[in-house]
Amino acid sequence: MNIKDIKKLPDRLTTEVLLSLFRNVLLDFKSKRMDKEEFLLILTELTDRQLMTYELLEDKTRNDVDFTLSRLWNTKSYEDVDIILSIVVNLGLKDCYIRIKESVKEDDIDDIAILNEILETIIEVGDDISNPYTSLERFKLPKSEL
Repeated sequence: MNIKDIKKLPDRLTTEVLLSLFRNVLLDFKSKRMDKEEFLLILTELTDRQLMTYELLEDKTRNDVDFTLSRLWNTKSYEDVDIILSIVVNLGLKDCYIRIKESVKEDDIDDIAILNEILETIIEVGDDISNPYTSLERFKLPKSEL
C-alpha cells in the first residue's frame, strides 16, 4: 500500500472497504513496510474518506489508530502536529487527544506556531471528542447511494 494508490481511490468508499484499508495501513506500518511520513499521509487520506461516511470507524481499529498516533505524537514537528491533530479530531481519538492536551502542560513547546495550533484545536473541540460526526449525521447518505 502506498500514498499514490490511496490518492487514486474514489472520495466515497463503503465503511467495509475503509475498515480494510485502515487495518492494512496499520499492519504495514507496524511491520515497518512504510515510514511514519507515508503512514500519516495515508491515514489522512483514509480519514477524509471515513469522514464522508458520517460513521465512526469500527472500535478496535479506531483504538489501534488511537494508540499508534499517541505513540507518534511529537511537538517538535509542525507537520506531524498538524496531520495528527486533523486525524485525531476527525476520527474522535480519545486517548491521543488526552495526550495532546497533556503535552501543552508537560512538553517544552518552543515553536509558537505549534503551540497555537494545538491550543486552537483544544478550544475548538472542547472536552468531548468521542463523536465528531454528531452534527453531521443528518447529511449521511444511505448505503445504497454510496
